[in-house]
Amino acid sequence: MATYKYIIDVEAKLPNGEFVRGPITTCDDKSYFFVNKFSSLDFYLEMKKGENGWYQSCGPEIQHPQSMVDELGLNIDKFLIENPKLNKTDLS
Repeated sequence: MATYKYIIDVEAKLPNGEFVRGPITTCDDKSYFFVNKFSSLDFYLEMKKGENGWYQSCGPEIQHPQSMVDELGLNIDKFLIENPKLNKTDLS
């Protein structure tokens, strides 16, 4: 069983105006997981950073808007830039 490492708590606004808030975690410093803990809304996704930026790599069958993935990805980037000792992700 994988051990998940807590990265940061984030908040983001969905296109319908609802907010989601919760932790971002990782088990391999390549895949990042977000789960909404703020409300009863079942919102979660897995993200990775590729050569063209952040993308949804797993999660529910619906694809979340790229703007949502970008917003969460920017929070991860900011945290890792500010905490270089924890940064094992290629942010280029």
